[in-house]
Amino acid sequence: MENEFYAAQKTKPDIRELTIERGLGYPSDEELLMLILNKGTRECPVEQLAHKAMKVINTSNPEDLVDRLTLIDGIGYAKALALAAAVEIGRRRNCYLKSVITSPLDILPYVKHFSLEQREHFVSIALNGSREIIEEHVVSVGTSKRTMVHPREVFNHAVRVNASGIICCHNHPFGKCLPSREDMNVTSRLLLAGEVLGITVLDHIIITPDSYFSFLEHGMLKKSVGQERGALEGVPLDGRSRNDRSGNGTPLDDRPQTDRSLRGEPQDGHPLNDNPQDDHPQDAAIFE
Repeated sequence: MENEFYAAQKTKPDIRELTIERGLGYPSDEELLMLILNKGTRECPVEQLAHKAMKVINTSNPEDLVDRLTLIDGIGYAKALALAAAVEIGRRRNCYLKSVITSPLDILPYVKHFSLEQREHFVSIALNGSREIIEEHVVSVGTSKRTMVHPREVFNHAVRVNASGIICCHNHPFGKCLPSREDMNVTSRLLLAGEVLGITVLDHIIITPDSYFSFLEHGMLKKSVGQERGALEGVPLDGRSRNDRSGNGTPLDDRPQTDRSLRGEPQDGHPLNDNPQDDHPQDAAIFE
């Protein structure tokens, strides 16, 4: 009887054609699984496989999901892994929604994976008035040493999602976790643009696999506001670490004495571990 029901569904338009025509928001959850499975077996049509797989997904933990999916006739390890991977991507992308961000350390779990990238990624995290994460957006991807960033591109996304504040972050693929003069200059321009638009730049964080540097924690946001009142133009973010006291950048020697050493070497960034809350500086900055 069940097979007769699913056989009758063959008269309906192909779900792939409907999805292409109407967008990814159109398919139901089971129909999305059908797109991943692609086809069923002679004994079990893809619609029936998707129905059974959805029941397993809804009642399984991530640890045993793959094994339980393979118990379904017609789903081997390849299809089970594909389904589990799709579920995991969705979990990772949505776990931060409505997370309240009160300090730089709170944002690290959501951006630290960018520290492993071999090219610089500039990311903007949009927050609402309650300091809850709305969305994460990759603004630009550059080379191993720099990426071009324009305030227009950063705030275009923030305006579209109606953000009241943003946290900017970029990685340094090579070198120490220190801001360059270009990093300071682009931060100044973003602060100026944010003032005009009424969208607060809460912090600019630089990350490496082992550490992070927060402009807010080092008291460099307020210093940067008045440094650049020129045109809002794209500025290269240079990944090279240098203690440059010339130009418009805030001298790095003015940093607070709360800096720590990492692996015995002097660093201006704090260690970046798997659980940043366990390594919270006593005087860590708080978002107002």
